[in-house]
Amino acid sequence: MTALCRSILAAPLLAALLLGAGTLRPGPAAAQTPAPTIPADLRNARYCEVLPVRLTVEGLKATVYNTLGYGDCPADKWDALTEADLRRYFDVLEIKRNGPRYFIMDRIIASGATRDGDVITIGGITFVKRAEISPSLSQAREPSYTEQTIDRDTIYEFDAGKPVFQLTAPDGSVYVMQTYAAFVDTSLTYDDLPKLGARLKLPTGWTYTMRVPDSVLVLKAAGKAIVIQDDLKNTYQKVTN
Repeated sequence: MTALCRSILAAPLLAALLLGAGTLRPGPAAAQTPAPTIPADLRNARYCEVLPVRLTVEGLKATVYNTLGYGDCPADKWDALTEADLRRYFDVLEIKRNGPRYFIMDRIIASGATRDGDVITIGGITFVKRAEISPSLSQAREPSYTEQTIDRDTIYEFDAGKPVFQLTAPDGSVYVMQTYAAFVDTSLTYDDLPKLGARLKLPTGWTYTMRVPDSVLVLKAAGKAIVIQDDLKNTYQKVTN
């Protein structure tokens, strides 16, 4: 987080004064929004995200925009995308870049606002609004292995006979990896995931395992999804169905 965000977290009065700050600047007009093209097989497909974070009377709110359906987030354009570029579009407290990432599921079936979100283009990269997050002040510090709730409507499908990577908490809760990150450990690849547990700083009682399901594994989020991240920022969804 920036020094500004850290100061807000440490200063309740300043946070109160800033409640309600954060708006979307008028975006560049687009002649026509291109139709998304979702890869038939998402496994190991690259994408990126931006998350504008604002303060409202209800607390912190973050909107998730990602590139799924609008290209694979070309490295040259992503590396060239600056905070100044993003702030020309978003008038918010904080803007987080999140990527590149790679999907683990084989298919995503989205509905509602998750499917039909606003489309924006910044720095030659097209993003679509996918989700909303309302983190607490402690969650905004992004602690690893801590649950966060995301507003989205999705079904993730993992094909039978293909590996699934998961964390198990001491209470028996299971979290299935949905994406891996290539920006904390830039050398991390899909082929590294079976033995990733040796590279993680797992809390006491947590385990990392790989399994191969005999049938299609389905993870549903009907309005809400519970997710966590490990210490390398790989993201997992809690199994609730």
